[in-house]
Amino acid sequence: MIAQLADPRDLDALLGRIQFRPRASLEGEVAGRWARGDRPTPGPRPVGNKLVWLGVLLLLLGAVLYLVQSGFGGLAQVRTVDRCCEDFDGGGDRDDGMLVVSRQGSDVQRLAIYEDLDGSRSYTAGDALRFDRSGRPSLQQPLTAGMRTFELCCRDYDGGGPADDAVVIMALPPDRIAMAAIYERLPAAGDKSLR
Repeated sequence: MIAQLADPRDLDALLGRIQFRPRASLEGEVAGRWARGDRPTPGPRPVGNKLVWLGVLLLLLGAVLYLVQSGFGGLAQVRTVDRCCEDFDGGGDRDDGMLVVSRQGSDVQRLAIYEDLDGSRSYTAGDALRFDRSGRPSLQQPLTAGMRTFELCCRDYDGGGPADDAVVIMALPPDRIAMAAIYERLPAAGDKSLR
């Protein structure tokens, strides 16, 4: 019969004539169940406020842990340590300085060795830059005869706290530096000099 109705108004009129009435015995059935202790079964329980707050708290905790782990997305503390004046180039004079820029006192971003020409005991525009490395270690000059390799230990070159850093330098005295690297030196078993 519905298939024969082409006009939507006819369908509306047909649906308007439909009536729903409970059967006569429904009232007695509901009253009897109530008297026996039958209660309607509840539907799914809504999520309580405590669970919502727990979820929000766990989400915030995860975000904080992520930020701490990632160094605050690149906003971690950058430290600059300027050590002057030592003999870093092997020339014999204690007129060299080392500039170390590190993130969180351990991730070295820049390692520069300069000659303190103006006597300021720090890196300034008037100083000669003998070695400058950003990123990975590299050999900046070819190895030649007379080149010396030496290690300076144990100071806090990277600003990380303990005096456990060492620097290895390959230099051709008096003022050429081919390579320099900074690293943390761990104490040998029983060695109490490095703490």
